[in-house]
Amino acid sequence: MISNKIAVTDHIKDFSIEKKFLGDLFEDKLNSKTTILLVWHKIINKEFLQNYPLVKAIIRYGVGFDNIDIEYCKKKNIIVANTPDYGIDEVADSALAMILYLTRKIGSLELLAKEDPNYWLGKEFNLKMKRLNKLSLGIIGLGRIGGSIAKKFLPISKNIGFYDPYIPNGYEKVFGIKRYNTLEALLKETDILSINTPLTAKTRNMVNKDFLSKMKKGSYLINLSRGPIVENQKLILEYLISNHLEGYATDVWAEEPPSINDELYLSWLNNEEKLKGRIIVNPHTAYFSEEALYESRSKACLTCLDIVNNRFINNRIV
Repeated sequence: MISNKIAVTDHIKDFSIEKKFLGDLFEDKLNSKTTILLVWHKIINKEFLQNYPLVKAIIRYGVGFDNIDIEYCKKKNIIVANTPDYGIDEVADSALAMILYLTRKIGSLELLAKEDPNYWLGKEFNLKMKRLNKLSLGIIGLGRIGGSIAKKFLPISKNIGFYDPYIPNGYEKVFGIKRYNTLEALLKETDILSINTPLTAKTRNMVNKDFLSKMKKGSYLINLSRGPIVENQKLILEYLISNHLEGYATDVWAEEPPSINDELYLSWLNNEEKLKGRIIVNPHTAYFSEEALYESRSKACLTCLDIVNNRFINNRIV
């Protein structure tokens, strides 16, 4: 009988949490006897797994699992599980903070305060500001995070809608918000759009020219899901310059870290006039707090123990 040996593939340097929960099952380094992988960003594919022939399970510390070759794991009967129920408040709070920053023009007003002292004395400006409770929030994906965003936004405004063909009827009644049966209808009527979906074959490149053209003119786009959901970052730049998009906030990028040749990223880095106060870029950290990081790692370890002890695996993907 092969004994269970658990190791971390990447990113984490201090293994104190893993050792606390896993004890002698945990090893500091991957080796040919490793049977369970704890994964952060590492690409787990055929080439990687061939070096670790005893691996029987892969646990993602985070929510997304697009860095794991699911089909190959199925073929090899390797269990894959994720940790989807950590950092929910953090991501939802980040979305809300981004919405408030963009719609209340916090960055733009800060620039005005630096630019001309007469703004302190009532100098006129036009920043297309509207009362937040008059703006509609649209959510694509009413899962844990999308649902949390809706819940947190409700005290501000009841004008919330969502599109999610994967959840059963009735969730709109639970939240007291409007359900849209088509994505096009949601885009047409939404002032602030928050994307909160996993990266799948259907959501990859979802934000394309057709998608953006159907969004309400002067609307805001918030992406705290996955970078490749946006087909082309240059399109976001074009729609910001044309003012079809009033603002854009993201915690993710198609390529992370972003390429210095990416026009949108370069425009943001250079603090170009046309984007000042209208774009927010965070380095894929919306999930982060000390509490969330501990929750992610401890829950991933508990999933390992469920596998070792042949118990039900709550967040099993395959």
